Amino acid sequence: MATPLTKPLDHTENSYIKAQVLALNEHIEEDITLLIEGTIINCFVSYCPYDIEIGKTYNVELTMNLSDDYEIEKVEPRAPLIEKISPGYAYLLYGNLCDTQFHSFASLNDEDIHYDHPEYNEHFIKLKVDRIDVSFR
Repeated sequence: MATPLTKPLDHTENSYIKAQVLALNEHIEEDITLLIEGTIINCFVSYCPYDIEIGKTYNVELTMNLSDDYEIEKVEPRAPLIEKISPGYAYLLYGNLCDTQFHSFASLNDEDIHYDHPEYNEHFIKLKVDRIDVSFR
């Protein structure tokens, strides 16, 4: 369901990016579906100081939630840059690891992957994440 990154992300101050709310789960308050630069992603809301409305665009910050034994490997560049692993919130993310940033469908903090696996720095990788958390500004 995801699409490849086709233009630079609209970054705002700090590490916030623009995201449009597509859906809210009526049964799980923290479950949200967002549209970020053409990519549809299901996230877990970790912080939101106000009510969210479907169809509106907000400044958000995305954080990768990794397991202790996360999976990472070098791969050939490809698109799309994100694949959902059903069921749940898990994803396979593809992108370039560049020091403290992981450039995938969005630029994400690398959560210290470059310290744990320096051999992957400056390479295109596949990374399994348990979920992607979203914080609203």
